[in-house]
Amino acid sequence: MKIILAILLIFLFSCTNEIQEEVSVQIEQDVNSSIENIDSTDSVIHYVRAHRSLEVKNLSFAESRFRKVVEIEPNFARGWLGLAEVSILKNNFQNASKYLDEALFLKPDLYEAVYFKGVLMDFNGECDEFISLFEKIETTPLNRLNLLISNCFLKLQRIDDAKLFFESSNISIIDDFDLVAENYFLQGKLNDAKNIISKNPLSYKDPKYLFLNSKILIEEGEIEEAEKKILEGIEISKEPKIPFYINQGQNLLNSVKNLSKD
Repeated sequence: MKIILAILLIFLFSCTNEIQEEVSVQIEQDVNSSIENIDSTDSVIHYVRAHRSLEVKNLSFAESRFRKVVEIEPNFARGWLGLAEVSILKNNFQNASKYLDEALFLKPDLYEAVYFKGVLMDFNGECDEFISLFEKIETTPLNRLNLLISNCFLKLQRIDDAKLFFESSNISIIDDFDLVAENYFLQGKLNDAKNIISKNPLSYKDPKYLFLNSKILIEEGEIEEAEKKILEGIEISKEPKIPFYINQGQNLLNSVKNLSKD
C-alpha cells in the first residue's frame, strides 16, 4: 500500500499542467476512491505510466496503458478520459467521442471530459451544439473549460456571455495562454493576442501557438510569414507524430494557399 501511495504522490507532483488545485485534488480523490474498492496495484502503475507517456506524446504506449487501466477498472472514468485524449491527438474523433461519453456516464461532473468534448465540437464547427449541452449558462471549476466556452460564445457572436466566462477566468495561467490568446484574436485584439503568445517561452515550438500566430499574420496580410509558421507547426508535429496537429496545420496551409491564388 505504501508503494502505491508513493507512486500516486510522485504522479500528482509531476502533473504540473493540471489547471487548478482543486482539479488535482479531485484526481487524487478519484484514484484513491477507485483503489479502495478493488485490488488495483497494476492499474495505478499503468495509469501513471500512461500519463507520463502522454506528456511526452508517446501516443501508442499511452493508449496501450490506458486500455489496460480500463480493462482492470472499467468504472474508472479517468481511464476513459485518458483514452479520449490520446484519440483526439491521433485524430480519431469517433473513438474520442465514444470514450468521453463513457467517462461522463461514469462521472457526469468530470469537467476535463466536458472540456475535451468541447474541443472536438469546436474543431468540427459545432460550438452551438456544445453550448446547448449545458442546462444553465454558468462558469465551471475548470479554468480551461471556461476559456473554451468563452471562445465558443465569441464565435457565436454572443459577446456578453463570452465576456462573462472570460472575466471569470484566470488569464495568468501560462498553460492556458493559448486559449487566452485565441480569445483576444477572436475579439480582433491582435496585439494583445501576440503579447500573450510571446509570454509563453515555449510558444516557438508548440503547434497550437504557431498555428494561432499564423492566423494573426493572415489577418495582418503577412501571408508568406503565416505559411512559414504553419510549416513549422506541421514539422514539429511529425516528431513525435501528432496527427491532430498535422491535420490542423494542413487545413490551415490549404487556406493560405487559396489566399495566395486570389
